[in-house]
Amino acid sequence: MKKYIFGCLLILLLASAGPLAAQTISNVVAVVNADIITSYQLERAIEILLSRQNLSRTPSDQELQELRQEVLEQLINDRLLQQRSKELGLRVSDQEVNAAIDDVMTSNNLDPASLEIALAAEGMTLESYRQQIHDEILRYKLMSQEVNYRAQVTSSEVRRYFEEHIDQFDTQTRVFVSRISFALPADRSSADNARIEEQANKSRRQLLGGTSFDTVLAEAGDSVDGGIMGELVLTDLAPALQQALQNLQVGDVSVPTELNQQLHLFVINDRRSGTELAFERARRSIEERLRREKSEARLIEWEKELRSNAYIDRRL
Repeated sequence: MKKYIFGCLLILLLASAGPLAAQTISNVVAVVNADIITSYQLERAIEILLSRQNLSRTPSDQELQELRQEVLEQLINDRLLQQRSKELGLRVSDQEVNAAIDDVMTSNNLDPASLEIALAAEGMTLESYRQQIHDEILRYKLMSQEVNYRAQVTSSEVRRYFEEHIDQFDTQTRVFVSRISFALPADRSSADNARIEEQANKSRRQLLGGTSFDTVLAEAGDSVDGGIMGELVLTDLAPALQQALQNLQVGDVSVPTELNQQLHLFVINDRRSGTELAFERARRSIEERLRREKSEARLIEWEKELRSNAYIDRRL
């Protein structure tokens, strides 16, 4: 099954009427369609929220009143989500809850006993935690059905975002290079130079003729080394190396180039436009960004629709 990401959505848990049925109801603070939210539920939600914030001072009466209004609105939202889930016939099985809790224990290296200890430290029981997980999975399913499917991102939207924000991306041209390097002796005669240069030119002709890189390197002898240099940005290279590579295309082999007491052959395995390479690398993150933005906008719109079609009577 899919793994779900679980936070501490305490208000979702507290909004559930079941665990509170046995409590004394002082009064009704809101009616949401056919459901009610009690002052006990509201004050309990506020109490737990404040206990988790480790505040250095007691909130003022005005701050508490503002918080009470905010929490009540969240409870109303949660009740609307629960009602909509019921209308759509969405269900969460025990197997899904068990699997989700197993994921949490695995990712946090906990066994069942350690989990219960950790929950107790947060003022929760295993039963209340299971209810919280249940509600989060249900919310995930509801969001997938009502919100996320309308947040599809097209390739043209991704491309447009990239072009409009191109200054945020690294668009320098990349070359992918391999090398074969011939050691030059510290004290060398013109004959040494000629011999090593001829060896390098021979290897170059083999490469251009289609002989594989590995074969040419192996036949060049023990005094020669080489391998893949990887992805290079031309402007990051030493001037001499820039000059050796800048006009080479894919499949080209440089003329023997002396650098750092060695004679090098550079093979261009690939050359990529910086702009296109940057787009390829950024495409997925751009898609995720745009999808998240669309989902957030759609969620706000959808919640407004739920509220506009609901009977809500606030009595606070």
